[in-house]
Amino acid sequence: MADMTIRSCILAARKKLTQADIDDAAFNADCMAAAILKVSNGRLPLLWCSPATPEFEKSLESMVERRCCREPLQYIIGEWSFLDFEVDVAPGALIPRPETEEVFLAAAAVIANKDFAGNFRFADVGTGSGVLGIAMARRFAGAEGFLVDISDAALNVAAANLNRYPQLCGRISLMRGDLLQAFAPASLEVVISNPPYILSDEISCLQTEVADFEPCLALDGGVNGLDLIEKLVAQAAVCLKPGGILVFEHGHGQRSELLELLGPDWSLLSAADDLAGRERYVIVTRK
Repeated sequence: MADMTIRSCILAARKKLTQADIDDAAFNADCMAAAILKVSNGRLPLLWCSPATPEFEKSLESMVERRCCREPLQYIIGEWSFLDFEVDVAPGALIPRPETEEVFLAAAAVIANKDFAGNFRFADVGTGSGVLGIAMARRFAGAEGFLVDISDAALNVAAANLNRYPQLCGRISLMRGDLLQAFAPASLEVVISNPPYILSDEISCLQTEVADFEPCLALDGGVNGLDLIEKLVAQAAVCLKPGGILVFEHGHGQRSELLELLGPDWSLLSAADDLAGRERYVIVTRK
C-alpha cells in the first residue's frame, strides 16, 4: 500500500464504481478525489504521481462505498456548483440541477426587462438549498427577498449557503412557512419556485439516488403532481403586485393542465422546455 499513488487510487476507485454500474464512474471518482485533496478536477493530473497518504486512501474508499450504495455524489462530497457559485448540499434539500439553472436564466431575462428590475422584492418558495434566491440576489443588486421553506432541514442548508455569501445577508431573510401564506397582499414583485411536482405513485419509480436519498417532501406533488403548484398559483395571485411575475418548474406532461388552472389573473409570458426537450417551466405575469 505504501507504493500507491494518487493516480492508482483513482483508477481503482473508477474500476469499483464501474463494477457497481455507476454511470460516469470516472467523473465520480475524480470528483471524490478532488474534494479530498481540495483541488479542482482539472488539477488532478498534476498530483497523479504523488504518493497517496493513508488518510487519502481511507477517505476515497469510504466515499466510493457510499456511492456504490447509490448515495448521490453531491451529498457525498458535500457541495456542488449552481451557475457561477458553489453551495453546500445535504440530504435535507434537493440537489441543484442544470435544468433549474435554465429556469433561473429565463426568469432573470424577463426580470431585466421589467420596470422594477432595479429595486424589487422576491420570494424563493420551497427554497431547499437556497440556490434560486441566492442567484437572484447575486444577479440583481437592488433585489431583496426571502428564502421560504416549510422544512427545517432545508432551511438549515439554505442558512449554511447564505453564510457562504455574507454580502447578501442584508438583503435576504430565511422564513419558515407554507408557500406564500405569510406574505401580505401585493407585497412582492417576483415569486420563483421549484415546487414538488412528482405524482405520489411515481416516487418509488424514480432513480434510486433520488427516491431513497433526496427529501420526499420536496418531490411529492400529490395525486396528480399539481397540489402544491395549484396552491402556489392561487396565493401568488394575491401576494404579487400587478405586473409582478411568477416563475415555477413543473413536470413533463403537466403543462396543458397547468395553463388551464392559471385562470384570468395571469398573462402567460413563457412556457418552455429544457435542453433535453422536456416540459420544464412556466413564467406568467400578474394582470
